[in-house]
Amino acid sequence: MELLKTIPDSVIQLVVTSPPYNIGKEYEKRLGLGRYVDQQRSVNRECVRVLLQSGRICWQVGNYVDSGSIVPRDTVLYPVFSELGLRIRNRVVWHFEHGLQTDDQASNRYVLFKKAPRRIASKKSNSGWRFRRHPSRT
Repeated sequence: MELLKTIPDSVIQLVVTSPPYNIGKEYEKRLGLGRYVDQQRSVNRECVRVLLQSGRICWQVGNYVDSGSIVPRDTVLYPVFSELGLRIRNRVVWHFEHGLQTDDQASNRYVLFKKAPRRIASKKSNSGWRFRRHPSRT
């Protein structure tokens, strides 16, 4: 997070990230779901700040498991991304046919977000309305 805060606004075209899964791995502290969402909100706010208007975020995500229930993290965090002006553009999900995950975990996800498009500027003239596309959209 400290490094991210040193990056100027609107200079990054693509952010690829795999945030902590919050499952109590040796390198992370497991947080309650609400606190985890708040933590991800602050990190993603910084990611959006450095992102160009035409930029994208590729967010690798797994599931949150609580008392035996599986909660897809992208569904829990979608409101955070929406608040930050991001829209889902694609979702990649796959099924593992081999390895340790076949018995207890069916899939992984990558979610590709894009900043919401800017409104098209319009101007009323004597001959009617004229619309201009934003330069990043041409």
